[in-house]
Amino acid sequence: YRQLSVSGRGLVGQEVKTTSIAGRRGVWVESISEPERVLEIKYQLEAETSEALRGKLNELNNFLRTKANDSQMLEVTFKDEPDYTYFAILNGADTVEENKNNIVSRFSLLVPDGFKKSRSKSSTGIVELTGAFEVTPEKIVVTTTKTTNAVRITNGRQTISFTGAYDANQDITIIFEANEVKALYKNRSILSELDLFSDLENFKVRNRDTVSATNATVKEVKWRDERR
Repeated sequence: YRQLSVSGRGLVGQEVKTTSIAGRRGVWVESISEPERVLEIKYQLEAETSEALRGKLNELNNFLRTKANDSQMLEVTFKDEPDYTYFAILNGADTVEENKNNIVSRFSLLVPDGFKKSRSKSSTGIVELTGAFEVTPEKIVVTTTKTTNAVRITNGRQTISFTGAYDANQDITIIFEANEVKALYKNRSILSELDLFSDLENFKVRNRDTVSATNATVKEVKWRDERR
């Protein structure tokens, strides 16, 4: 396998929804969102026999369907940016003409949120970002400091709070996955104990944020920086 070229790693425009208003210049901007990103890979495969080429195609086909993490995404990293990873899905491939033992073709990878992620970083509260304005953390773990019926976690702008029965020196773990957020205490879900108006689903952290807790200490905050 030889990678010949890659496209789709450059600039990606934002999606802007607009409405024209009679008698007014230009348009009214209703919303701005970040679209997906599609990486297109041009590659070459060579083999001495058609049987060997078939084996290499099968191997590549299987490899591109290998899921390397819990989000069921393929991890894609390039040599010129080794600290950042695209989490992608194989979503297209050109038809290969199998009339010789040297083929050149293309396949495409869909990056659903359009961003590349840094390696995981962690601290006991302070967040550092260099590429993104704000990100969703991967995990927050706090340890109760006493027996209490309330635990509150905040970044200074948003709050996640639980009301229940919590023993001293026990971990509460919040895991932010792509499709859901989990909150665990003694290996059981405590989402039913989440207080109304808590910012669980939209909790973000920014550069130099300090994540702190009430009736608990912050054991770990884990996040990934992002670049467009």
